[in-house]
Amino acid sequence: MPVTAEMISGFVGREVQDEYGRSVGVLVSFYSSVDGTVEAIEVKIADRGVEKIEAARVRVSDGKLVVTPAWKHRAVRVIEALDRAYRRRKAIETLEGEDIPSDVISSFKIKLADEIKKLKKEAEEAKSAIKSRLHSIEDESLHLARALTSLKMLYFSGEVPESNYTQSVNQLRRLRESLAKEREDAKKVMEKLEKTLQAATSDVQAGKPAAVSRPVVPAAQTPSVPGKTGGALVVHVEEG
Repeated sequence: MPVTAEMISGFVGREVQDEYGRSVGVLVSFYSSVDGTVEAIEVKIADRGVEKIEAARVRVSDGKLVVTPAWKHRAVRVIEALDRAYRRRKAIETLEGEDIPSDVISSFKIKLADEIKKLKKEAEEAKSAIKSRLHSIEDESLHLARALTSLKMLYFSGEVPESNYTQSVNQLRRLRESLAKEREDAKKVMEKLEKTLQAATSDVQAGKPAAVSRPVVPAAQTPSVPGKTGGALVVHVEEG
């Protein structure tokens, strides 16, 4: 569902969060077309400047303006496209039993194979982005662990007052929990991406129709006629 100016106008000047409860910054402006559809938003990142975020990554959830991480948005779009490609492959295989000229079926297969080849490249790029983010999460988690350890040492040595310690330790723990949530989400998205990629690209080569597997029948038996199926592999992605 497209984000409209009416939906987010009340959030101007308010905090924007990511899917893991972390503050992204403050919504300071947005761009919209004359029909009211939001094209992008401008978020003030602390006191470092503003960042432009495409509207496709923005949604309103539970009274909050939420931004989907770039790595996840990219991966989800590829997963959806790969799943659609898989379902079209199965549909074409089903249509092979219909009264349709073979050259027509072949042309659809070739076009789909070319599209899947492009999607495969996009999927590999999305996987690289997820892996890069996972590495960053590990680095950030280690940094937080060091900061928390130092804070506790200073508190137990009597160098930091209890009230200040409590405030700081709560902040660090919330950050640690958010990183853990993002780590698990990234792993799940990676798994879904790999599974959908495998299904969509199985036996597919650019410019060649996908082969339809047939059961191996022992020579001494009379083969039965396998039924056609139009089943599809559907992969659902939670966006938090």
